[in-house]
Amino acid sequence: MPLYLKRVELHGFKSFADRIEIEFGPGINAIVGPNGSGKSNITDAIRWVLGEQSVRNLRGSKLEDVIFAGSNTKKPMGMAEVSITLDNSDKLLPLDYSEVCFTRRVFRSGESEFFLNKTPCRLKDIQEILMDTGIGKDGYSIIGQGQVDEILTGRSEERRAILEETAGIMKHKARKKEAEKRMEETVGNMVRIDDILAEIQNQLEPLKLQKEKALEYKRLLEQLKQLDINLLLAEISRIEKKASHIKNSIEENQTSLQKIINERALLHQGMMNDSAQLELLEKDYEIYQQKAFDAGTKRKDLEKDLQWTKDEEKRLWLEQQELSGNIENLRRKISEVKNGLGQKIKVLEQKIKDINGLELKITEGEKELVCVDDSIKKKENLIESLKGDVIDLLNFASEKRNMITSLTAMKTNLENRLKQIRKEICLLDESNNKTRAEIENIKGMIENLTLQCEQKQKQIQDTQDYILKLGSTLEEKRVLSIKKGEELSALASRFKALKEVNESFEGYQYGVRNLLSSIKNNKLNGEGLYGALADIISVDRTYEVAIETALGGALQNIVCDTEEHAKRAIEYLKRHDLGRVTFLPLNTIKPRGLDAEEIKILSMKGCIDTADHLTTCGKKFLPVIGHLLGRVIVVDKMDNAIAIARRCRFSLKIVTLDGELFNPGGSITGGSQKKSSLILSRKRELQEFEEKIARSEKDLAIIRQECTRIEGDYQEYLKMVDSCKNAVFNLKSEIAALERELKEKQTVFNEREHKKSQLESEIDDIKTQTVDIDAQIISVQKDIGSIDIKNTSSQSKVKDLQQQLSRDRSKREMLAQRITDLKVQLASHKQEEISLEQNIQNEEENLQTWSRELKVLEDKFEQNERSMSMAKDKVLNYAEQMTNYAELEKDLLTKVDNLKKQRESLKKALEESQAKFNRLEEEQKKLERKLNECIVDETALNMEFNQVRGKLMERYSLTVEQALNFKKEIGSILEMKEKITALQQEIESLGIVNLQAVDDYDNLKSRYDFLKAQRDDLKEAKDKLDSLIKEITKTMEDMFLSSFEKVREEFKKVFTELFGGGKADLIIEGDCSMLEAGIDIIAQPPGKKLQSISLLSGGEKALTAIALLFAILNIKATPFCILDEIEAALDDANIDRFASYLRKVAGHTQFIIITHRKNTMAIADALYGIAMEETAVSKVLTVKLE
Repeated sequence: MPLYLKRVELHGFKSFADRIEIEFGPGINAIVGPNGSGKSNITDAIRWVLGEQSVRNLRGSKLEDVIFAGSNTKKPMGMAEVSITLDNSDKLLPLDYSEVCFTRRVFRSGESEFFLNKTPCRLKDIQEILMDTGIGKDGYSIIGQGQVDEILTGRSEERRAILEETAGIMKHKARKKEAEKRMEETVGNMVRIDDILAEIQNQLEPLKLQKEKALEYKRLLEQLKQLDINLLLAEISRIEKKASHIKNSIEENQTSLQKIINERALLHQGMMNDSAQLELLEKDYEIYQQKAFDAGTKRKDLEKDLQWTKDEEKRLWLEQQELSGNIENLRRKISEVKNGLGQKIKVLEQKIKDINGLELKITEGEKELVCVDDSIKKKENLIESLKGDVIDLLNFASEKRNMITSLTAMKTNLENRLKQIRKEICLLDESNNKTRAEIENIKGMIENLTLQCEQKQKQIQDTQDYILKLGSTLEEKRVLSIKKGEELSALASRFKALKEVNESFEGYQYGVRNLLSSIKNNKLNGEGLYGALADIISVDRTYEVAIETALGGALQNIVCDTEEHAKRAIEYLKRHDLGRVTFLPLNTIKPRGLDAEEIKILSMKGCIDTADHLTTCGKKFLPVIGHLLGRVIVVDKMDNAIAIARRCRFSLKIVTLDGELFNPGGSITGGSQKKSSLILSRKRELQEFEEKIARSEKDLAIIRQECTRIEGDYQEYLKMVDSCKNAVFNLKSEIAALERELKEKQTVFNEREHKKSQLESEIDDIKTQTVDIDAQIISVQKDIGSIDIKNTSSQSKVKDLQQQLSRDRSKREMLAQRITDLKVQLASHKQEEISLEQNIQNEEENLQTWSRELKVLEDKFEQNERSMSMAKDKVLNYAEQMTNYAELEKDLLTKVDNLKKQRESLKKALEESQAKFNRLEEEQKKLERKLNECIVDETALNMEFNQVRGKLMERYSLTVEQALNFKKEIGSILEMKEKITALQQEIESLGIVNLQAVDDYDNLKSRYDFLKAQRDDLKEAKDKLDSLIKEITKTMEDMFLSSFEKVREEFKKVFTELFGGGKADLIIEGDCSMLEAGIDIIAQPPGKKLQSISLLSGGEKALTAIALLFAILNIKATPFCILDEIEAALDDANIDRFASYLRKVAGHTQFIIITHRKNTMAIADALYGIAMEETAVSKVLTVKLE
């Protein structure tokens, strides 16, 4: 037989506490036993290991119900395990194993495990392997009485499941379900991507404009870089020319210095050679001293080796004496055993001859015993025949008496039943009253849960509306965050540029810029120098233009403590050719002011105050401010300034808030002024930028915090929606469970009412049956008297035959005793034979062992002889080496004394050379000091060069060599400066520039293109999935229809055969899809009209369902089929038809039947008895039937 169920192993599953293994064979296997013994637990176990997840289908209420719960003598178990082994010799299952074992294990903790051939796997793996084989929890390989009812009374749509398994479309169905799931995911992904694409589309256009602006900014910045680099290269060219003159002076001093250095080098080389020679002598001295020591040590070591070798030679001699004795003893033992072994072999041969003689005598006695047994058997058969007649008469009499007892019992039972029925009617009334109350309670619970469900759904809707608002708010905040980030980036860029301008002293005169840079870079000691006047004073924004116009170039004057500090700075400027600077020594500058007449002018129209009063500075700098601005009047506008100038007769400097300047003497300066040229405003602008950046950073942090908070709230509300949905699902599940319970309660209520009606009818039947039983008892008593007379005659004949049989049995016992005595002698002789053979074998093994030991001792003896010879050779060798090392030690000590004398002589010569070397060193130092003075001047130029080079590196990360690649003929330094100013104004006119926009746009565009490609891919995948689903559906419909027609025709044949006539049919209901239509069963048993199966009797329904099962097995045989009491509702005639047909189909399907019916048991190839010898613990007994 191909694939079949070979073995089931249960441990801890339900009532099978101990490990039970049941071996099933091909054909029909019947499982029998009383009710409650645990037969159906075997079906549950197989169903469970094949993947059943519903505990109710396993006749439990929770998963741990399948684990052994304990008994009076056994503790509960913590685990249940079931394994089934399938014979897969024909490779029907897609696995390269001749046996396939599925195992399922569950623990009380709820953890569940699946194994395939002892290897962990998933339930899905097992289901895929068994798919379309008919095996599985949803297949037709396991059919119980409840499933028979479901096939017959269930909805027609549910009936199609078993036919789908027959059609082999379960794999296609699983593929279709997987494809539909992927289709749903694909559509969801497309919707999400469409939303993202729409959002990105809105961001792309404004970001594109920002990108174009940023690219223009970079272009202008690149031009500015080109001009600035060429300006710096012009400065470098000037510095290099000046450095060339200083370099010539340095070379002259270096030539003189080199002569002395060369002379010292020659002397130093001689000293080094003497030192090296001295070092070699020291090393040779130490080496020869060590060699002499090593030779002495080696000589002493050889003395020790010589003594050890002599001791080893003595030890080997003693060991040889002991080995010689042991070898002689072993040789003597081997000789003695060989002599005794021959005698024992002769005794064994004689013993074998005696055994053969006894076996001949036993054979002759057994032949005589067979003749006596034949005589006894004939007499026994005759007696048994007569006894059979007696037993038949006794049985007949017993049956009659049993009939009386049975009739009496039936009468008693009927009377008891009458009492029981009346009690049952009372109990049914009580139960229905209770059930009626429970039904009302469940209805109330359903209404309450429904109300809760509606409230949760409203909460979900409200929360989802709020989530939409949060999402909109979050998007607005993100846009605002991006905008603020761009503003901050622009502010930071302008602040950095302004700071770089300020730190590089842009706008200052050449000399002032060089002086301030030198102080900043610590090239010039800044003690007593306070910096430019512009850095010392502070002016309100309103008066910045007026004050800067009034001071003019004085803003760049350097304030210092004394004339000496000014002098030191001027000398530095002259020495390094760094330009000119005006200094304001605090000890010489005196403040100036208006006289009494001029003070009156301050009260004129438009006059604000003198400029010194509108300027703030440190107290020590007030004389400077008074000196420069004490006689400068600030006026609001030009008309008023003209009037005041005329009043003072053009003797004072007057400046307006717009920067028009009236000089003493009458000249007037005015016109437009570049905004960026104001030095005073830089410090204020830097401070304002710092404040703006701080505010922007704070605003951006607040916005980002709000985004984070809103995102957190968004996620929390999403979780709340999920939680509410889960709650709604749970509530709906509870409502569905309660509705099922309500339906069950109503069904039970109706069934009780129906049963009560049946019980009342039964009371009338019982009264009629009691009268019939009394009449039958009188008739049976007359038959018993006639049977007793016939029985007495048969018993007399049996007695005579038994006396003859007794004599034959005595003769047989004598013969049997004689044979037994001979067998005892034979057994004794055989035991002696075995003992002798064992003794001989032991001695032969001892001989082999001693021979091996003798070989080992002899080898050891020879090895020791060789070792002794080698030891003697070593003694001679060590003595010779000791003599050689003694002579070597003496020669080495003589060499050590000679080296010591040479070392002392060389040390004295080296001391004289060192004195001359020191004199030359003093002369060298004098020349080096002269050279250093020249180098200081060169260093100053290098510093200036490095300053310019540092600007190249700081601003553009370029070396001078790299900067030369940018060199172009642009014009003079002045022309380059004018072009730089124009470019700066053009850059400033661009306003806020988001440099990140270039990367942001490219990244966003790439993301847009990527998402669009993904969307296209998803569309293509959706179309392919749609085609795949249609293709699978078409394949399933074709396969189902083909299989359905085959099952339909076979069902008609099997139905007619099982019912002995009649007809039946399977009908596809409705106009819907082939894969959704219901299946109806129409049956017409012999002598009845064609009708729906629901109108048949219980037995007819069962036999119709069995006919459908056999029809399916004929079309597509399952490897094995488990039938759990499916024939319980059949009468004896139908049982015989069922059993006959079952035997017919057992040729291609293995059957495992759980049954109480003897007719079914009679056709079984093997019976498996299930019993409970111990409460709650099932045992198995197997009986093979030939």
